[in-house]
Amino acid sequence: MILKSVLSGFLLFAAFAPISRWWCAPLALLFLIMLLNDLNFRRRLLVLSTFLAAFFLPLLAWSNTYVGIIPWLFLTGLQVVLFFPLALLPMSKNSPWSYLLFPSTWILCEWLTAHIPFGGFGWGRVGFSQADAPYAGLARFGGVPLLSFFVAATAVVMFFLVKQNFRFGYTSGGVLLIMLYSILLAPTPKSFASISVAGVQGGVPRLGLEFNARAKEVFTLHQEVTTKYLTATPRNLDLILWPENSVDVDPFRNVDITDRLNNLVNKFGIPVIIGAVTVIDSKIYNESILWEPNQGASSRYAKRHLTPFGEYIPLRNLAEIVSPYAKNVSDFSPGDQLVIHTVGKAKIAPIICFELIDDAGIREMASQANLMVVQTNSATFGTSPESAQQLNISRIRAIEHQRNIVSISTTGISAYISFDGKVTHQTKPNERIVIAARVGLISKISFSDSYGAVL
Repeated sequence: MILKSVLSGFLLFAAFAPISRWWCAPLALLFLIMLLNDLNFRRRLLVLSTFLAAFFLPLLAWSNTYVGIIPWLFLTGLQVVLFFPLALLPMSKNSPWSYLLFPSTWILCEWLTAHIPFGGFGWGRVGFSQADAPYAGLARFGGVPLLSFFVAATAVVMFFLVKQNFRFGYTSGGVLLIMLYSILLAPTPKSFASISVAGVQGGVPRLGLEFNARAKEVFTLHQEVTTKYLTATPRNLDLILWPENSVDVDPFRNVDITDRLNNLVNKFGIPVIIGAVTVIDSKIYNESILWEPNQGASSRYAKRHLTPFGEYIPLRNLAEIVSPYAKNVSDFSPGDQLVIHTVGKAKIAPIICFELIDDAGIREMASQANLMVVQTNSATFGTSPESAQQLNISRIRAIEHQRNIVSISTTGISAYISFDGKVTHQTKPNERIVIAARVGLISKISFSDSYGAVL
């Protein structure tokens, strides 16, 4: 039984990058239900724990790339515990209705991981693995929760059919088919205008926690790659996009960086959105800044949903015992308002890395923007699958909010993502390159953004 639990949990991991086989998710949950069937509470808890450990340990392995095994194990253990409500379901053939509670209980557990503690860490939500599934379009109606619900409900339907409980199987299966039919009825959003964007993946001198150990090196790399590209390419661009941490010193406190940014945008006449760490009144912020020709910084957005244990340390005394690296982390301060960058007709929502998994935050951004950009930095995760997993999350967000997305990383993988989740102009991992494309602007608010939270 334990071996089957481990294999089933790993099968769920196979739905995520780097394996990325979406159909593994419903199969894995089917096997989980079959394993939980007719067990007492203690055995259900044991099966559930081993299943979830086998899923989360490989999924989150990138979290120990440079900081050691203990934080990785703590994070995995927390995710496992938050799914314990599933063990409360009787899952007995004498109570077939209890199986119908499985999808909603699974969603409850995913909600817990996305909110508890310290703002949550909902990285392993099943819906994030379904970008290539034929039903991925459901995200435009109910976001990630509806996708996860559909996968879990599909597993329940398969279980009923395997157990030859055709009354429940056919009835619940019919509901899922109606949900699928809704995708065909949904109108295709249309762009009212477009903007030409060049995304710069400039790289870092070295992967790891010390990627920006020498001041100005990361900035210089992005400046050089950008200048080389603009010099050799006809400049019919509306915007240049740099990733998170692409400016590795405060551009408002460093005259040299200010001058070099001004010279770059003034010379080519093209605005650039940068990612920079700034200091205001002794507080540190992670910002997305629109830098325009002959104007300088015209709009600034400070990241609001900070990464716990990455950008600030909760329970610092305990954290420093668990990992010595916690002593090296200076606490960032969160921004307190949403700022949308404006370039011509483009209203651009800047999503900074970890904010990508915040449902409410991105819903607010999408409602005020017609284009979304993801600025991220994968240098601290080396060559792990973290960047590929994040790219698939961006694909689901594009479908959910019916917005085209430009995702740019210092290293890892950068790409252009259309509103239907399709990827274009994808970079290879960790290459220094500029990718450019004309991106459509979409203003229509998706059903998920209007009613998804209620649904």
